Amino acid sequence: MKLKNYSLITLAISLLLSLNGCKQQPVTSVLSSDGVRIAFNQQGNGKPAIIFVHGWSNNKSIWDDQIVHFSDKYKAIAVDLAGFGESGDNRTSWTMSAFGDDVTAIIKTLKLKKVVLVGFSMGAPVVIETAGKVPENIAGVVLVDDLMNIEAKYPPEIVHLYDSIMMDLVTNPAPEKLEGVFFKTNIRENTNRCIAMLKKNESTTGYRGSLQEYFKWCNDSVIDALKKVKAPVRAINSDSEPTNIEAFRKYVPSFKADIIPGVGHVVFWDAPDKFNSLLEESIEEFSK
Repeated sequence: MKLKNYSLITLAISLLLSLNGCKQQPVTSVLSSDGVRIAFNQQGNGKPAIIFVHGWSNNKSIWDDQIVHFSDKYKAIAVDLAGFGESGDNRTSWTMSAFGDDVTAIIKTLKLKKVVLVGFSMGAPVVIETAGKVPENIAGVVLVDDLMNIEAKYPPEIVHLYDSIMMDLVTNPAPEKLEGVFFKTNIRENTNRCIAMLKKNESTTGYRGSLQEYFKWCNDSVIDALKKVKAPVRAINSDSEPTNIEAFRKYVPSFKADIIPGVGHVVFWDAPDKFNSLLEESIEEFSK
């Protein structure tokens, strides 16, 4: 009888430990609207939640320093969009809207009620699309070094040129292709870090399709997408090209932009302290 009771107690304890273990395991992936598995990291428990979205050809690891920094105060989430990093590449439509569905799936699965979206480079259109899909969940949108002139148009020959240059960059990464454009400070360290990230890409499925869809979105959809955004929009840009604030304010009157001088495209690697400070200011303003 004692042995039987001991076995029951042991079983109960094991079950409780198992249940507690399950509760402690964070969700690390969701299915997007088209069934593609979307991987992400989450750290911290504060509010609001900040979702960081990477740019074309990179992945969620580009935000590693920001995840560590902001998770002390907020819930910080970094996403791998479909076709990048650890997410699935079994997608047929590589539109900005489809990428917006990737982020929306995370918001809905984690039941996030107050979210700040941060989108770098191609991630800027993605967070704009996301903000239009779940406007009631979005506290603010931060665009990072992209869409400096939302009225700019890209003719076919320019898109073709960019396609040639960028596809060569990701398939044959080299320091001379990155320095001075993507990085202007800590050049060797940042360049080596970027090349290591690019070389980890196991597949480039969807790279060309998403690049072409990015330019198509900029040409045809940006204005309509902005009109669906109800949350305040901010930008943190480099001074590599002028930010046309007045053009943006035609569609988002409250738009503000902060410019970090002397940095390359990846502003949060070149000037992490300044970037983090400006992003913190935006988050605090969104929370008022």
